[in-house]
This record gives sequence, structure tokens and C-alpha cells, in this order.
Amino acid sequence: MSHSNIKPQKDSISGHAERLIDSAKKAGAIHVDAMAISNTGDSITVRNGAIESVEREDAQGMGLRAFFDTGRGLAFATASSSDLSESGLNQLAAQVVAMARISEPDPDAVPPTGAIHPSSNELAAWNARYPDRDHGWNIEKARDAAMQCEEIARNYSPEISNSEGADASFGSSHIAYASSDGFSAEYAKSSASLSVSVIAGTGEGMQRDYAWHRAFHASDLRTPETIAHEAAKRAIAMLNPGSMESGRTTVVFEPRTASSLLGHLIGGINGRAVLQERTFLADSLNAEIFPEFITIEDNPDHPDGMGNRLFDGEGTRCVGRNIIDSGRLNCFLTDRYTAKRLKQPETGSAVRGLTGDIGIGSSNLIWHPGSQTQEKMIAEIGNGLLVTEMIGFGVNGVTGDYSRGAAGFLIKNGKIVRPVQGITIAGNLKEMFASIKMVGSDLTWFGSSAVPSIAISGMTVAGQ
Repeated sequence: MSHSNIKPQKDSISGHAERLIDSAKKAGAIHVDAMAISNTGDSITVRNGAIESVEREDAQGMGLRAFFDTGRGLAFATASSSDLSESGLNQLAAQVVAMARISEPDPDAVPPTGAIHPSSNELAAWNARYPDRDHGWNIEKARDAAMQCEEIARNYSPEISNSEGADASFGSSHIAYASSDGFSAEYAKSSASLSVSVIAGTGEGMQRDYAWHRAFHASDLRTPETIAHEAAKRAIAMLNPGSMESGRTTVVFEPRTASSLLGHLIGGINGRAVLQERTFLADSLNAEIFPEFITIEDNPDHPDGMGNRLFDGEGTRCVGRNIIDSGRLNCFLTDRYTAKRLKQPETGSAVRGLTGDIGIGSSNLIWHPGSQTQEKMIAEIGNGLLVTEMIGFGVNGVTGDYSRGAAGFLIKNGKIVRPVQGITIAGNLKEMFASIKMVGSDLTWFGSSAVPSIAISGMTVAGQ
């Protein structure tokens, strides 16, 4: 089996995965793959200057998928266990193979063989570029950061009337994958995050808002002061909101709310949804579904991306690609099964837990920015709505019909004039994508996605 250049600590879960495969093959499985996951994490929540909770996670587990030749085709089953002893691994292997023996065969089943795996050189280069480094915090440092962040936010202005608390968390994950075709590899991820939420105003006029940041290392986080100031400013800015006239107008989604549009796109090009014809984009491959100035990238290897991965949940080598290139939909996201069924290329998009069916997801999604600041976008629009908060989830992924509660700011004569809430914005996602008028220069990272402000013309707004 090929191995990455790994540390002894990580080697233990990789070794578990390989031993589990050997056990399943001895039990009668014809093809097998296994995942091992080890997570450690700590979080501390403070509120009004006092510690509210301290939590720690220390978990590990194994997941096994085994294929059995029933004589009528391949059948498979999955199961998981947290018992990593030799007897526990043997018991899991026997259980999964027994389940596979009595399962119905699937003529389109794709066993874990023949996947395009990363080479040993690629694995070594990856681990050199993304070493298993510490997240940079202990519980005392995390506590101090949360305390400082909340104190600054609470004292930002007399208009800040209460706090919903600050949270600091940090942790590491090790993920190992091995398959019966000889591939075995693993990678590690560490991160730290800091967030705070405060309330402005009193009584029925209270407004809450928050700010957060997550990074690979605590030293890469925005300072407690900048996070606190953002949360407080946002809460104060929404005081004394009104409604607005109903009608059709241009809606500007700030990066925080624009990221939801990215989520709807990825859901729409999920190969399983396409296969089952339950997506509004099922017939849109190679079609221009966005204006020509829109490019959206799936990048599994980005210095700022929390979704970096060398291989997916099936051991397939992940390769960067433009999902949307100059407005055109280039591909559906597939695992090996949906690629076979759809007769489409494999995109290395398999997402997998320890048990259950394989899902499909992206790595780092980057919506390429434009050249205008949000302020210039608003000036050019003239009249419209800046959406800073979304409420509810009234989106039909099959038809693309879109209707969500929203709050934000009324735009008149190219300027923000006052906050608004209690409104609904509606449209159809396919029409919304095609009606994007401008993309801002304010590219903002949210973990594994990066999005700028996005202006969409002709949306329906329903006021009170």
C-alpha cells in the first residue's frame, strides 16, 4: 500500500483502516474501503464577563464499506464502530460482510477499485505543504480571547444593551482512508474560531447581530477587537427599522448573505439530485446560466480555504475546476456512482461519514470578485435593497422557486437611508442567476467559501 509521509500519531488510525480491510476480506468481502476519523476539540463560551460553559470532544471511530458478490451482482453494506481494538475491528468487519451478503445487488454499484488516486509523491508534497500543525490555542488562551472580544463588544456603545455571549473554539481532525485496491492515505486539519453576538436597544426595539472568524491557526484569526466592533456596529445599525414598499427592485446581497446563493447553486448541480431529476438545473449542463462576467471555482488547494483536501471520500484525487466559467455551467459535481450513471466525468466530490451512503459536496468554493466596491455598486443601482440577514428557508430545489424573509437597508438615490425588516424577497433561482447585474470587489472568506457582494435586478420584494 502507498503511504504518505506521516507522523506516528496519525499512523495509528491509518493502521486501523488497513487492518479493518484485511479483516473484511478474510470474512468474504470482494472489495472494501474504510475510513478512520479522530477528532479532538475544545470550546469555551462566556457571557456577561463570566464563563458559561467549557466543552471538550475527544472521539474516534471507524467506518467500513464492504462489497459482496451475490452471484447476481455486487451488494454492499456500511457500518461503523468506536471500538478500535483488534476484536472490535474483527467484529465490525464480520458484521458489515454479513449485512452485505443479505443486501440486494445493485447493477450500477461502483466498488472502491480503479479510482484515480493521488500518487505517493503528491501525498508527500501535500503533507509538506499542509503539515499537521497545532491550532495555537489552549483553553486559557481561548478563554482570554472570548472574554476580551465580549467585553469590547459590550462596551462599544451605550446602545449595546446586552450580550448573547462570545465563543472561542479550537481543535484538530485526522482522517484516514484505505481501500482494497492498495491505496492508503490520510490528512490532518486544525482550526480555531472566535465569535460574539450582542444586542442593541431595549424592549421590542432590540436588534441582535454577530461576527465570527475561523482560521487554520489562532494567529491567523481577526483580532477580538475587530470581531467585537463588527458585531456591535451591525446590531446598532439595525435599530429603528421600518418596512418598504412592495414591488420589483434590485437586491444587493452582502457577502454574508450572498454565500447562501452559492449553496443553492451547489445543491442544484449535485449529481445525485440531477440523477433523480430533483433539481432546477438538471437540464443546464453546458448552458449559460449566469452572465458572462461570472466565474465560480471549486478549488481543493487554496491557502485560505478551510475545505482543502487532496482526495475525496472515495480516495479520488481532487482537482480544481471552474464550475461556472464565463457564465457557463461546466460540470455537475459527481462521485464515482453518479459519474457512471450520468456518463459524466468524476469530479472527486464524494463526501463521506463513517456510515451511510456517500454524499456529494465541494471543497473550497470561490466566486470570483468584480472590480467595484459595495459602495459603488449601491451608488450605481440608485434604488433598491441591501440584504444583510436572511430568515427561513423558502427555497424549492426542484423548481428553483425562491422566497425568504429578509432584513437589511433601503437604498435610495444611490445611498443607504435606513434599516428595514419584516420583508420577503422572492424570485426563481434560475432567473436570479441570469439577472445578476454586478459583482463586488469585497471577496470575503467564510471557512470553505469565498463570496463578494452580488446585485440581482428584478427581484420581488414584499413589504408590510
